[in-house]
Amino acid sequence: MYSKINDILNGKVENSFFPFFWQHGETETVLRQYMEKIQESGMNAVCIEARPHPDFLGEKWWTDLDIILDEARKRDMKVWILDDSHFPTGYANGAIKEKYPEHRKWYLYMRCFDAAGPVKGARINISYLAGRPWDGVSEDINHVIGVYMAKRVSDRNNGKEEIMIATLKDITGAYKAGIITIDIPEGAYRIFTVYYTRNGGEESTADYLNPISAAATEVLVKTVYEPHFEKYKEDFGKTITGFFSDEPRFGNKKGFMAGIGQDMVLPWRLGLEKELPFEMKFLPLLWVQGEGLEGEIRYQYMNLITRLYHENFTGVLAKWCHDRGISYLGHNIEDNGAHARLGYGTGHYFRGQTEQDFSGIDVIGTQIVPGMPYHHDSFSTGGCDGEFYHFALAKLGASAAHLDPVKKGRAMCEAFGAYGWNEGLKLMKWITDHLIVRGINYLVPHAFSPKEFPDWDCPPHFYAQGNNPQFRYFSVYSNYANRLMNLFQNGVHKAPAAVLYPAEQEWAGNYMPVEKPVRELLEHQIDCDIVSADYLLDAVVEENRLKIHKEYFKTLIIPYGEAIPVNVMRKAMEYAQSGLRVIFLQDYPSGTLGGELTEEEWLMLKQVCLTGAVSELADLCRDLAEMRLKIPYRELVYYHYEQGTENWMFFNEHLSRTVDTTIEMPEAAYAYSYDAFSNTLYQLEKEESGYRLKLAPYESCVWIFSEDPIEDAKESVKPMCHGKTQELMAEWKVSFTDSFSYPDFKETLPVKEVVTVNTIDGYEDKCGTVSYETVFTVEEGSGDVFLDLGTVYEIAEVFVNNKSVGVKLCPPYVFDLTGLVEQGENLLRVEVTNTLGTQIRDGLSQYLVIEPFGIEGPVILNT
Repeated sequence: MYSKINDILNGKVENSFFPFFWQHGETETVLRQYMEKIQESGMNAVCIEARPHPDFLGEKWWTDLDIILDEARKRDMKVWILDDSHFPTGYANGAIKEKYPEHRKWYLYMRCFDAAGPVKGARINISYLAGRPWDGVSEDINHVIGVYMAKRVSDRNNGKEEIMIATLKDITGAYKAGIITIDIPEGAYRIFTVYYTRNGGEESTADYLNPISAAATEVLVKTVYEPHFEKYKEDFGKTITGFFSDEPRFGNKKGFMAGIGQDMVLPWRLGLEKELPFEMKFLPLLWVQGEGLEGEIRYQYMNLITRLYHENFTGVLAKWCHDRGISYLGHNIEDNGAHARLGYGTGHYFRGQTEQDFSGIDVIGTQIVPGMPYHHDSFSTGGCDGEFYHFALAKLGASAAHLDPVKKGRAMCEAFGAYGWNEGLKLMKWITDHLIVRGINYLVPHAFSPKEFPDWDCPPHFYAQGNNPQFRYFSVYSNYANRLMNLFQNGVHKAPAAVLYPAEQEWAGNYMPVEKPVRELLEHQIDCDIVSADYLLDAVVEENRLKIHKEYFKTLIIPYGEAIPVNVMRKAMEYAQSGLRVIFLQDYPSGTLGGELTEEEWLMLKQVCLTGAVSELADLCRDLAEMRLKIPYRELVYYHYEQGTENWMFFNEHLSRTVDTTIEMPEAAYAYSYDAFSNTLYQLEKEESGYRLKLAPYESCVWIFSEDPIEDAKESVKPMCHGKTQELMAEWKVSFTDSFSYPDFKETLPVKEVVTVNTIDGYEDKCGTVSYETVFTVEEGSGDVFLDLGTVYEIAEVFVNNKSVGVKLCPPYVFDLTGLVEQGENLLRVEVTNTLGTQIRDGLSQYLVIEPFGIEGPVILNT
């Protein structure tokens, strides 16, 4: 029976990398050199980005693209094109500002006036809508949608300026020529003027298109997409395979904390008031509280505009691309939970991705740092919510790929940018494993910049005009990652649990972030997908399992929400009655959205659905575990995928603790262990109590179970022998070279032992490669020999008798020397290469520690 592993073992690996290739108007020589270097790095495609090109869509842009496409055709490389002159997408190369200002974003806003009654015939001047008298009369008095009045619930400072819904009324008829004339009854009243405006919002995207207007999106199509098609239509669907949107957004506020209900302008388009599913008098509740009704109004509004975003932005661009035989993809900003908010977000992660051919996320700017699944300092305003990034982000991308038929299981992540020069291949490998073991199977590395070195734009850069000493090892990394990603494509993900995506809960009031239950599940080796209500409502239950597209789930977990859509509640009850286990975390909601449950429905819901605390979730779902660990490990993450064979990836995310446990797995006729670095398949031997899994920190592996034998499988992995152990304490020659002089080691260091060279005077800031050379003696030949370097910073390549044994990007730094060691004396050389962050102290690198340089040891020889 065919399985993907056969192709991979025979070197047939499809490219899963589309690195950013930034364009600044470089020479033809530089562009051709960089296309060569990108392919040399093991990446057989590019995503072209103007970053920033001086003549985007002008003669120089087309000349540069001609060169790149010519190289791509010669090299059989694929090309994606970032769809604007700069990120975020939506600027349309300035066309909105310069030619089509009518398609700029509109916003909805509200001005509140407080007044104490009784006053008969009171007059209120609203001509200064901005509340800033020195700004003069506002032009937005011509954009008033409605005027409303309500009594305050309290005349005390209680932290809420809440209104009585029974007193809320429409007084728009009392408004004329900038003046409201109204009788104010006794008590404390609030008067609201709601209007649309061009003012406010995120300053940097003020001249961007309105994403809830199809006509505005067509400007982007006309300005950017169509000229590329007219110029290169013969390449569409061949060399050019997609357009990439980078971080499009509502942009009504700067930042990722723009949850509905704040004092901020809101997305709008002309005539939207006719599409609102609630009475106009309730518009003020988008900003103020009204005895709980605000949750319903905010839900109705967000539900509308997130659907409009998909219909008028992603839907328009996707259709244009699909009609011309290419893909449409990209990512929004999900940072710190922005995926369900306005501002940087699109209000709803899954709707923002609808009709894209790949789901998309990004991991940049120290968002994911090994060992830091908690809030930590970063260059992002307010720092990074490590819990969200570690437990929700990749799962959002993977879940959209699994559940949306359009995506065909393809989940893309833009990764590695803005970590600073301290980031090297060791960290990149950890992040890659973190992403793949959660379901990401395409990467857009950030970035190849051909600009003169050093380019301070969001390093690291992978070639860096030859200055990056680790570049010669990039193909080691990319070949490894490509093999892994290929193993988890074109198949079906297997997970026992579905976690409801709580966007609607967040819009309406108090809610539980999705990363809370996902973390509890993953830390107990219970995998899951995050399922939006849109997918849930179209699901079916088969044999007590929830079926969505090709996924089957044994349990539905609903994070707490103060209010949850009534159709979701009814579906949860229906599924539970059909035999699916449904768990409401923390408690049942206190209310519903979009309608109400009857008393009988509430009673039935509580009879057939469970509740439990997040801390109890692992116990409630213990029977879901697809495997049993003899010893539990919180940092052990797995991914189960069917691809003709049953593929299981395991990754130890702990920084210092080794995973060493026995796992009970489902029975299979044949069991194998796959090493993606060496592209070697080994037979996996079963012990009495299961299969033994031993992973050092940073280490991952793949187990493959098959009903048919797989050719070319070797005997089981050799354990590191422990017959005779000796620490290599002999005299060492230590020397150094930079990236341009390598492999000529002309600088001999004033030490005779293995030390980290940054401890030597004059070498604190060195960047390049350090060589450790010695002679060791083996009394008897032909036996198994292993070398353990201990702690290393960070890439190590070992040579025995001038023959390379191999390269290690990260722990464990153990090398099999068997067959290369001769009886008697042997020459051993270890080359260790660090990152540019030791030498270049860029501002972004401050958020990662500067590691030592070299071998810390101890260096142990096992014979």
